[in-house]
Amino acid sequence: MENNRLLLILNPTAGKKLAQSRLFEIIDCFVKAGYEVTVHTTQSPGDATTQLMARGEQYGRVVCCGGDGTLNEAVTGLERLSRRPMLGYIPTGTTNDFAQSLGFSRNPLEAAQTAATGVPFPCDIGRFGGRCFTYIAAFGAFTDVPYTTDQRAKNLFGRMAYLFEGMGKLGKLRSFDMEIETEHTVFQDSFLFGAVANSLSIAGYRSPFASQVAMDDGLFEVLLIRQPQNAAELNKLISDLLTQQLDQQQVRFFQTRRLKIHSTQPVSWTLDGEDGGSCTRGEICCLRKAITFIAPPQPRKETVEENQPAQLHKAAATI
Repeated sequence: MENNRLLLILNPTAGKKLAQSRLFEIIDCFVKAGYEVTVHTTQSPGDATTQLMARGEQYGRVVCCGGDGTLNEAVTGLERLSRRPMLGYIPTGTTNDFAQSLGFSRNPLEAAQTAATGVPFPCDIGRFGGRCFTYIAAFGAFTDVPYTTDQRAKNLFGRMAYLFEGMGKLGKLRSFDMEIETEHTVFQDSFLFGAVANSLSIAGYRSPFASQVAMDDGLFEVLLIRQPQNAAELNKLISDLLTQQLDQQQVRFFQTRRLKIHSTQPVSWTLDGEDGGSCTRGEICCLRKAITFIAPPQPRKETVEENQPAQLHKAAATI
């Protein structure tokens, strides 16, 4: 083992704190695999990023133990390094969308075993301005729910806590007038919600476009929902979202490597469920295979070659 130093970054407040009671067993799993383990518990928001920027290159492997937000911090720190160690993940958050996409176990010991002995998987990540995201950048309706929901409620009620929080915002829905530019087209419209994603799961539920998602193809899946014009359209939209039978008159969907967004008013964004700030202009790009995860062995569907983006052209033609 060329570099057997392993840094375990643990968020002690994530999810229902499942990993804390198994911490010694998790460490023992890594020791048995031949690693010299250092443990760092995150002390504040952004701490994982700071730690990895300062000393990530000293380690042969980094393992992140926490939710989607902690993973986002770890990926952001690693992306800024010249030499990036491979990244393992022990998901202990509330929804763990990224974990579902790559098949990480919710059992901490099983996930630790994968982090110690799994297979490398170079995965796409996104960049929005100066920040990275692992699986989704989103704006509009309900996107602030993950970071405005109290952590104690998340731990107690799980995904239901998000639902309760979201129900209180139904009367405050607003739309945003935007100009969207991709590699192939420019269009304008008013949107209630938008997501730029690389994930089979969003908010704990299977994406309606999961069959078109490959985590390493260099393409984002973009979903934009137009503003309903009346109560009937809003009710239909809610029904369609619940059944995942989306009306093409109400929804735009396409794939792209990058896009630029210009809005007439500041728009608040979330990155992997965390507050991403607000802006009137933004550019999002896909960093293909930028972070190598240690993942469970699993079959991979064929991806689009960079010089033959057939899916991209097909999807762009529907815009």
